[in-house]
Amino acid sequence: MASFVRPAARVAGFATAGTAVGYVGSRYYDTTFFTLTQAHAESIPSDAKAALKKMPWKGFTELKLESSEMVNHNVKKLTFSLPDDESITGLSPITSLLTQHTPEGAWIPVFRPYTPVSPNDEPGSVTFMVKHYPSGKGSTKMHSLVPGDTMKFKPLQELEWKPNQYSHVTMIAGGSGITPLYQLTRAILRNPEDKTRISLVYANNSEEDILLKKEFDALAQKHPDRFQRLYTVKKTSSEGEGLYETGHVTKEMLAKVMPHRLSESNVKVLVSGPPAMIESIAGSKGMGGWTQGSVGGILKELGYSSEDVHKF
Repeated sequence: MASFVRPAARVAGFATAGTAVGYVGSRYYDTTFFTLTQAHAESIPSDAKAALKKMPWKGFTELKLESSEMVNHNVKKLTFSLPDDESITGLSPITSLLTQHTPEGAWIPVFRPYTPVSPNDEPGSVTFMVKHYPSGKGSTKMHSLVPGDTMKFKPLQELEWKPNQYSHVTMIAGGSGITPLYQLTRAILRNPEDKTRISLVYANNSEEDILLKKEFDALAQKHPDRFQRLYTVKKTSSEGEGLYETGHVTKEMLAKVMPHRLSESNVKVLVSGPPAMIESIAGSKGMGGWTQGSVGGILKELGYSSEDVHKF
């Protein structure tokens, strides 16, 4: 079902880590790359006509911002126009689009990857949900854009997905780290040949911070036998009481949605969120975030090994 790879483009450069607090965060932090190689992207279009309009993605491609909309207090929904109304991104799961810009007065360009939340065969546009970090060079630039402004993008594949290699995938996310997992969830459930079952545990500071909730709820309603989700927040409102778990992700929460380790061994666990969350659940990544590192935290206690877990 899935073979997980680290793209060559992420191995060539310096990294400086930003700070992520609590469960709201992106899996990407302030990273500057000095050299980049071309990442590959494969289309899974819905029909033959769409396949003919797949974006070529030769190097960085400049796209114009079509619309900008605040989703909550620090997340924007940004939609960029593709070259024409019939073009599609043609990106395979999980593939992000790497942005490039040079801040005013600087000579070193800034590169940041963002995972689209729009379908890979949606013609004419590509959409992102971007959380703003006050010290984030990439997110600050993205949030400053107004319709008509442009940004350069280039595909960066992070995970090669092969349908039906695993019987079950558990996804554990925090904050805006949800975007690659949403991309994969939708790709699996849209493919009638992929029978993979999915469980999602999604942690946030508040109910307002739960991104793509309507979309996940709709998928769960449409595929009740294949997809289940559990939301947890630090504190619920009176309206949300009983609808959400509270607090950080715990062993007990995971036990509610994860297959029993002894009865089902053909499984994969994906963890995406801020470093503190990843460390608590799966152990910290190695070499300052460049390698997977050994499995620790809750997943180690539950008997999972490095072969079973992938950290974003």
